[in-house]
Amino acid sequence: MEHADIGETSPIISIYRELQGIRPNWHVEMGQPHGRGWIAGTDLRTAGDGPFNALLNRAGERLHTSDRRTIAASFAMCYSWSCGIAIAPYLFRQCVPKISLDNVSFKFHEETFFQEAALHRPAGVMLHQDGFIPHPLVQWLSSPRELLDRLRDELIQQADPIVQALHNWSHFSIRGIWGLVTSSWGAQFFNIFGEIDGQESGLEHVRQFFQGNDIVSQMQPEFYPVTFRHVTHIYHRRASCCRFYKIPQGQLCASCPIVSHEERLQRNQAYMKYLLERH
Repeated sequence: MEHADIGETSPIISIYRELQGIRPNWHVEMGQPHGRGWIAGTDLRTAGDGPFNALLNRAGERLHTSDRRTIAASFAMCYSWSCGIAIAPYLFRQCVPKISLDNVSFKFHEETFFQEAALHRPAGVMLHQDGFIPHPLVQWLSSPRELLDRLRDELIQQADPIVQALHNWSHFSIRGIWGLVTSSWGAQFFNIFGEIDGQESGLEHVRQFFQGNDIVSQMQPEFYPVTFRHVTHIYHRRASCCRFYKIPQGQLCASCPIVSHEERLQRNQAYMKYLLERH
């Protein structure tokens, strides 16, 4: 058994503290959390009963639908936004925490939106870099490519059993669910890149992340830049539909593959105009 102070001295804890200082909503709870709204990562392996089933039922009530495919699609996108727990330390400090389902918990709002993640044990991998000394919970990697591959593997291995559980519960296609997961991953990548060096600077990096021959690569979004009044944002076209238009208050999203490219650009530019005028 490891001593309690070993976890407390892990550089991963100091990295998360730094990230919270940049953006308070990037807070990651350390240790195993307790209280209302929290669900253990391992509970998301089974959607037919237990805490995951209760969460999905609440999502259906919020959406005013009993259509399991629509509920599964909505949850896949909400859950996948939690990828920031790994992407933020990767981009800011060349660190990838261990985010397997047995090492994380998730907190969901009463409305079933994702709120916060917890890392039970501050273990992971990092590139060799100044300012950090070797630590028993951290493995040092030698190349940026190796670190990117580890990020990809961690995200896929965490999501895979959740995708399977949602498929078994809803009969929504596995490919369709992965198309929604990768959509949230891409959106979170560019959300964080926007805090570093502008969204456009991350385009090639994100495309490199999605390279491969697996289902994640096959169901990745199509990314494209949109410039309005000398400001450039990165938007995407999802590989699958989230079915939001199927519910009474729903409509087609701008990133939906059903929407024409012309309409998508118009909606992207309208949103950018709104953002610029709001400030």
